[in-house]
Amino acid sequence: MNGTSPNGTSPLRISAATAAALATAVLVAGCGSEDASGSAGDGSRGDVDPAAQLYRVQATVLENGEHGPQLCRTLAESMPPQCGGPDIVGWEWDDVRAHRARGTTYTDQLELVGTWDGERFTPAEKPKPAGDGAGPGGPEPAADFDTPCAELKDGGGADGGKDAARDEAGRQRLLDEAAKMPGYAGSWLDGGIVNIRFAEAGDGGGPGTAERELRDVWDGPLCVVGAEHTEEELARVQKRLDKEVEGVLTSGVDPVRNAVELEVVAATPELRRELDRTYGEDTVRLTGWLQPVA
Repeated sequence: MNGTSPNGTSPLRISAATAAALATAVLVAGCGSEDASGSAGDGSRGDVDPAAQLYRVQATVLENGEHGPQLCRTLAESMPPQCGGPDIVGWEWDDVRAHRARGTTYTDQLELVGTWDGERFTPAEKPKPAGDGAGPGGPEPAADFDTPCAELKDGGGADGGKDAARDEAGRQRLLDEAAKMPGYAGSWLDGGIVNIRFAEAGDGGGPGTAERELRDVWDGPLCVVGAEHTEEELARVQKRLDKEVEGVLTSGVDPVRNAVELEVVAATPELRRELDRTYGEDTVRLTGWLQPVA
């Protein structure tokens, strides 16, 4: 961190340059290639401590005249392909089917398992062709946008044949009004059902008070549920994370889960524990390009 958390500790960091290179690349398209053989690496495979934490990652590996083998989240759309990312230690081109274009050697998407020291990745196993990401270490499932109010899903959430434009205007008035109320924690739509979260806000607000007041401006399908954090509180957490945690790839406030979604280069156990200590469990939902192997 550039600062410290209230308990005086700091989340694990990677360099800002590495994060920026990973976050700004775009997918490769239309690049010609030819098979490349032989080892183009400049070092032997590094020894891996059997007790070290392992990480799984899906990535392309690329080497050119400017840098040795590096992990790439995506490739730049160019000829030759380009990317920037963490160095990969002990890489052996003989282990993979590679392509060569204008002095650049690169792979298709691979699944790699190895160690991570905060800046460099060291393979612990031979690479395999990338899968669909649904296995161990893959991305977490997307938020479920179904309404928490089961009675509305069971036939009570239909629009009832109202004029669509009028309904849209009414929903917008509802959302505008809700955002001004104490304890507002975000909203989302599930078909025609408006879902709104409110945290307790003393005598001036909370789910019960909010629902009674909102019924004055909307008579359509409405589900009001509680929340631990207000939207404003989560926005402050997101802003602090963006400023203090180096290596952030994406971040955002998730009203469905009432949490901040944070994607980093490596979702290390140390960083996960630090975020839980600093902000409370489940306040920050951490995912990483590099996922710890259990």
